[in-house]
Amino acid sequence: MTMHDMTDPHATPIPAVPDGCAWRPAAGDVAGLLAAMRAGMTILPRDLTPARLHALRTQMAHADNAARPAPPVVIAAWLKKLAPLVSNPPPTAQVVGQTAAIAEVCADIPFGAWTPATRMAWCRQPPRNGYPVGARWPAPGELHALLYPTAQRIRTEQHNLRRLLTLRERE
Repeated sequence: MTMHDMTDPHATPIPAVPDGCAWRPAAGDVAGLLAAMRAGMTILPRDLTPARLHALRTQMAHADNAARPAPPVVIAAWLKKLAPLVSNPPPTAQVVGQTAAIAEVCADIPFGAWTPATRMAWCRQPPRNGYPVGARWPAPGELHALLYPTAQRIRTEQHNLRRLLTLRERE
């Protein structure tokens, strides 16, 4: 499917981001261990019980999956779902160029950041200087600025999970 096919109502639908790719922050014991690490508490290898290790490895696999580069088709699908939510989506003739520009500027934004939650975050931005930013089609840089914190949270969690998992491996 090409980018042009996105505007054809009879084209095959673009698949949504699979649930396994949309990033969800760690929860439960894993979230507790990460919070303790951020607070500067010492985590000992004996703190990593088999159940916690399993949960850490599961979350690590999830974070690794979410940190993969986003294929252009995922970005295009995200933008296609944004179009009816804003007042000025690009005309059909400009969809490919707009999508390519956003994909280029947002190339470092991982797969897991292109979610319905981030799309709603765009739409729900408060007005800036009386201008309803979220009601309009995003400029590539504006969208990158919105998605970048989510990308950084994914990478930070990935790094911290790796640190916790190496504690047990060193033993």
